[in-house]
Amino acid sequence: MCVATLLDIAEKAGVAKSTVSRALREDPTLSITEETKEKIFSVAEELQYKMKQEKKLKRCRNIAIVHKDTHFMNQIDNAFYFSIRSAVEETCYQKNIGFTFVPYSFLDSFDRQIDGALVVGNFDRKEVDTICAAVRTGCMVFVGKVNYYPDRMDWISYSIKDCVYKAMGHLAAMGLKDIAYIGGYDSEDTPEEFSKFSYFKKFMAEQKQLHFAGSMVGEHGVESGYQMMKRWLGEKKAVPDAFFVSNDPIAIGVIKALNEEGISVPDSVSVISINGDSSGEFSFPALTTVDVHTDAMGREAVEILEERIEGRRKLIKKVEYQVTLVTRGSVGKIE
Repeated sequence: MCVATLLDIAEKAGVAKSTVSRALREDPTLSITEETKEKIFSVAEELQYKMKQEKKLKRCRNIAIVHKDTHFMNQIDNAFYFSIRSAVEETCYQKNIGFTFVPYSFLDSFDRQIDGALVVGNFDRKEVDTICAAVRTGCMVFVGKVNYYPDRMDWISYSIKDCVYKAMGHLAAMGLKDIAYIGGYDSEDTPEEFSKFSYFKKFMAEQKQLHFAGSMVGEHGVESGYQMMKRWLGEKKAVPDAFFVSNDPIAIGVIKALNEEGISVPDSVSVISINGDSSGEFSFPALTTVDVHTDAMGREAVEILEERIEGRRKLIKKVEYQVTLVTRGSVGKIE
């Protein structure tokens, strides 16, 4: 007899796996309708899902997961972080590790004794300094793009260059030559080697057959992508062969705006992005993206933090996952 998993419940209930995990644990910060909650519990009962919490295992370690205040307020805009969170939670349950999610603005009041900490998200250097002072532990793992202290904390990441070059290489291979960039702002102190726009420009310069069709940069999120695309079209800018978009939520907003204007994706313009968020499967058309493997990143973060806590390793470690192109319907081929 097959044992039901959170993913089984999520697929049958039509929600994200992280939503199932939080609903079954009665997470008070989860914002879903009562109807959705009832559906999740009904499916779980139907599949005879056994919650790991019911094992009442004794916890021997406690960790904090520090994140930005906005990371778990909107699941579409923050699918990247919801996926990491779900993986962290499941791995902690499997390893009997107690955990607390701590929003950045709550650090001043955080006074728990912990064995280690995960720092999830792209904070600036000053914010990282604040986090280090607040958690008061030498066992730390950073999960994200820019680690300002790679000699002090372990690091789970992916190659920004590989993401951009894999996405742009796919556009070029499909015969798309006139390409524009739409993306979210980088922090002021983000080094150039962690800038997607910087690698975009380098790729364009290396591929002489390509033409830079312009750029637009704004806030992160679906609504921002939607507004940037509306502004692009409102300014009567030419629609290029393709838009390279810095992340999936922005790309979903871009596609929505194009659809509203009657501009067919991918017949009239292609759209590609980075993240591999589950939400990209449900855009119309489904989004072609570069998957950075957030689930694996979350699980690995707990694994290597446990190594440090237990003293099984002294050296600082960096784990970089190889990214994967996920081809869907938003990129077309020019004959």
